Amino acid sequence: MRADEQVVATPGRWLILLAMTGSLAMIMLDTTVVAVALPSIQKSLGVDQNMLEWVIVAYLVILASFMALGGRFGDVIGKPRAFVIGIIGFGVSSLLSGLAWNGEALIGFRIMQGFFAVIMQPSSSAIVINSFAPGERGKAMAVYAGIPLLFLTAGPVLGGFITEYGSWRYCFLLNVPVAAVVSVAAIILRIPDVRKPLIRFDWLGTILLGLGMPSLIIAIQQASEWGWDSPITIGLLASGVVLLVCFAVIEFRIEDPIVSLGLFRMRTFLGDSLLLFCAQACLTGVSIFVVIHLQVVMGFSPDRAGLAMLPVLLPAALMIYAAGRAFDRMGGRVPVILGGALISVGLGVLALGMDERSYLVMAIGMCTIGTGVPFVQLPANTDGLGRVDSTSRGTASGVLQTFRQSGAVIGLAAMGAVIAGTQAAELDRDPELRAHATLAESSLLDRAARGNADALRKLREEDPDTAGELARVVSDGISTGMWSASGFALSMVVVGLTMIGREPPVRRRRRGAEDDEPLERALDEIG
Repeated sequence: MRADEQVVATPGRWLILLAMTGSLAMIMLDTTVVAVALPSIQKSLGVDQNMLEWVIVAYLVILASFMALGGRFGDVIGKPRAFVIGIIGFGVSSLLSGLAWNGEALIGFRIMQGFFAVIMQPSSSAIVINSFAPGERGKAMAVYAGIPLLFLTAGPVLGGFITEYGSWRYCFLLNVPVAAVVSVAAIILRIPDVRKPLIRFDWLGTILLGLGMPSLIIAIQQASEWGWDSPITIGLLASGVVLLVCFAVIEFRIEDPIVSLGLFRMRTFLGDSLLLFCAQACLTGVSIFVVIHLQVVMGFSPDRAGLAMLPVLLPAALMIYAAGRAFDRMGGRVPVILGGALISVGLGVLALGMDERSYLVMAIGMCTIGTGVPFVQLPANTDGLGRVDSTSRGTASGVLQTFRQSGAVIGLAAMGAVIAGTQAAELDRDPELRAHATLAESSLLDRAARGNADALRKLREEDPDTAGELARVVSDGISTGMWSASGFALSMVVVGLTMIGREPPVRRRRRGAEDDEPLERALDEIG
């Protein structure tokens, strides 16, 4: 079957789309809703700063490491069945996260959330693509990708209000009723099933990917804590690279791989994957570090900091439908180039606003970012899934989402490393600032310099002058992180110019061929 051969739309497809969208919205929301609640979690559970960061990072590491396995799982047992297993498990693990009694338990339940998310999410996107004819997929994916994107950017808003007027535990408990409703809907709707027969399960590939990706990510994440020259950091980095190289070699050689690397013989599919990686690498840090800047440097309360993120949210909500229409009519190249340029400019303006401590300038930057995001993420996801046949879309979705989530966690870790390095360098250049802290207070100083709101508040009470200087250090570090993200965002424009097709999906189907390479050869590579 050719990639776009199945043109008959599924009855009840819009209800199916609604259920699938609800599931992705939960996954996206869980990425950012916790960010504003971190100080409350730290105070309630008594965890240190490093463990606190792992409340977010542990979830992202699982998403990045095992999303491809989740996609393959759905292809084998059936996407509707995999989706129901994932959504029920996600609801249960969210409930347990909300009831966690200490930091270790919370991180453990967050890991559990991640595993069920990787079962659920690739199947949900494949179900959406399979349910709609090619001419409707842009509109459908505008809903599927757009509404969860709103939840991703609204996470800090919702988290701020929950933290200010309730308990951090509701950041997790709010998933439970959504998961219950979506799981019941998925069962009642009787979603059509398309499976790919399993020749042999790729246990070796699963182990190599499951060890290699976390090793690489943990090394990057912890480098600011352990040091880049630490034997542990170097050992994990080296292990991660070696394991992933071995994984790639094996996946090209076996008959039924966990990740079909033959997909990357399609230049446009590789471009779509890189776009999702780059976009998420740039944007995940915005949702977290901007909120820290607003609270720590500019003195916003959690609920005000959440509301201050609306300039990202509203343009994304307004432009997502336009992005879907643009993809259906023009293909991916023009929207992607436009979106990548807007994101890069917006990040630069945001960094400038942080330097000036001007919320107005920051808001202009956030608005520009929000306008550009739909024009990158929606075409990349829709085009990537539209280029393979229905039996392989779970696998293809797993690959695309692996790139997306890898971008999120590696981008977050890299931006954190840039921020921490800048802040450490400024502290080292200012011995007088260090001299203000006694030996007993040095850990308080370091935690405040990394953006810990409680530490900075305590320091303001004990030494207002030092606290003011540290706010400048925090601001400079986060601003540098945004400038680096702005430069990296230009890579999306390069990918759009060199790897993304300009032909609309309906016209491509009529021609019966891709604009850059024969589809048949690539599909032969993936079985």
